[in-house]
Amino acid sequence: MPLTQEQSAEIKKQLLKQVEQLPQENKEEIKKYIQELNPFQLEEFLKQNKIQISEQGLSQEQKSEKPIFQSIVDGEIPSYKIDENKKAVAILEINPLSKGHSIVLPKKQVPTEKIPKSAMSLAQKIAKKIKSKLKPEDIKIETSNFQNYPMINIIPIYKDVKLEKKKVSEKELIEMQVRLEVKKRGSRKSSINSKKQMSKSQEKKSNIPEISFRIPD
Repeated sequence: MPLTQEQSAEIKKQLLKQVEQLPQENKEEIKKYIQELNPFQLEEFLKQNKIQISEQGLSQEQKSEKPIFQSIVDGEIPSYKIDENKKAVAILEINPLSKGHSIVLPKKQVPTEKIPKSAMSLAQKIAKKIKSKLKPEDIKIETSNFQNYPMINIIPIYKDVKLEKKKVSEKELIEMQVRLEVKKRGSRKSSINSKKQMSKSQEKKSNIPEISFRIPD
């Protein structure tokens, strides 16, 4: 049985309180998204985030979270892939510090100090491609991690351009993917499918903001 308007209003009220406790920078965007959900969409949101309703309020199924980068590597989350080898995959950073900012992810989660040599080789290959196509003054390659998942940042440096994280459009990302992706046999078809998958994903999400939702204890 679908949620009533009264139930939806109460659930949204509780969700908005929880969002205030989240560390995410885009809290206002998340709150706006929640406020605009109709009862059916709200029910789907609760299911997707495994949030249950009880007399005590909202509760969330606790389980070990899969790192988002592992989900990208496994193809569960769409990405703008530009190259890969047996040990790593190279994708565009969707909130780049500069034009062409890319990241290389090992296909398996390992400590940062144990990133495979082939992952670093892939990073150097991408850096060379960026140098050729985008003509930056320099390129910085550095390792870091997110959710304990290692990554290699390939950051182009341009004259008189400050390194600053910013969101770019899907159109810009697709155009950059086309410029930087390494062409292989069947890559054109693969690239088209990838773009279709990304577009369908974006359409399905209906501009859903990036949410890592976990109800605080």
